[in-house]
Amino acid sequence: MGCCNSFGTLVVSMLVLLVSLGLTIAAILTDYWFLVGTDSVASDESRRRNNFNFGFWKKCYEDMPEVVPSDEHSSATANCVTIYERLTDTDANSSRELVIQLSRSYIGLSITSAAAQLATILILLCGSWPGDCQRLAKPGLYITATFVLVIATMSGAAAGICFIAARDVERTDLALYEGLTTDYGWSFMLHWIGAGLCFLDGFLILFMLRFSYEEVNSKFQNLYYS
Repeated sequence: MGCCNSFGTLVVSMLVLLVSLGLTIAAILTDYWFLVGTDSVASDESRRRNNFNFGFWKKCYEDMPEVVPSDEHSSATANCVTIYERLTDTDANSSRELVIQLSRSYIGLSITSAAAQLATILILLCGSWPGDCQRLAKPGLYITATFVLVIATMSGAAAGICFIAARDVERTDLALYEGLTTDYGWSFMLHWIGAGLCFLDGFLILFMLRFSYEEVNSKFQNLYYS
């Protein structure tokens, strides 16, 4: 019975991790981390220039402004320009350099979080295959998975914090959004949901770790009394 409970928990844990990984990858690849808009009384060109959303790789306008050079347009998506090239900018003031460093951090940390989630899935899958009780009762398997999942969770949380910090620097020090409306988009929310699911999954793995220790202790007691 205990083996069946542990196996069921393992399946749920892996499904939660798969959902978390999917959300994290979707957040990395989409461009709705931050939304910027202007009021309806602004001029047409002002609305074009100040109504946009962006993520890690692209900045997308509702209507491409005339001031954006045509060679910066993204070939993949209309009304979008690529922005990842700016991460290598070396000619920037201190505030702009801080934004660049924070941008590099949250991109790298998000990718690290996704990689660690994938590694956790592979550890659980390969370590417990084919799912018999002898393999499920392995404390080392769950300790390793927990350690990697902690890296995933902390990387995800740190990425979200770095993104917020970068936007705060742009808002306060660079005054980029003065007179504009700003909000965090659904890509940003997906990222945090993914990080939250990683945190939740850690408790499921700790439950399986406790089961594995109880199983090992039970075997030792049976050997002792036999």
